[in-house]
Amino acid sequence: MAVRKKKRRAIMCGGKKYVWYVLAGDRDYWDHLLGNNWETPFLHIISEDKKLILTIPLNAPKPYAVSKGAVFQGKTTSGCWERYLLPFDMPEIVTPRFVSDIIDWAVGSDSGAAKVEYDGRDIGF
Repeated sequence: MAVRKKKRRAIMCGGKKYVWYVLAGDRDYWDHLLGNNWETPFLHIISEDKKLILTIPLNAPKPYAVSKGAVFQGKTTSGCWERYLLPFDMPEIVTPRFVSDIIDWAVGSDSGAAKVEYDGRDIGF
């Protein structure tokens, strides 16, 4: 099944197509279950084949990405939500260049992403 493209922006990185969009007022799944009221816009990035699926809260105290796809940094994943610290700061405004940087980091096989627990504790990678 193809990725929905209506009201989403397309970008090409490394010869592959991706779509990205920001949903304002989205809520992190665990915050919702815990009863927290932390609402933030989330950046969503999806590859056309849906192997790379990333969700990034834009106002998080520590910038991180949630990988929900089958592949992350050249490795097959379980497809379950896994959080990784972003190795760079979040910009004020999401630009195609920033989205491209995130995609390059997420598909790179030697980027050494630091896996973190939900509360931000480093658990190594």
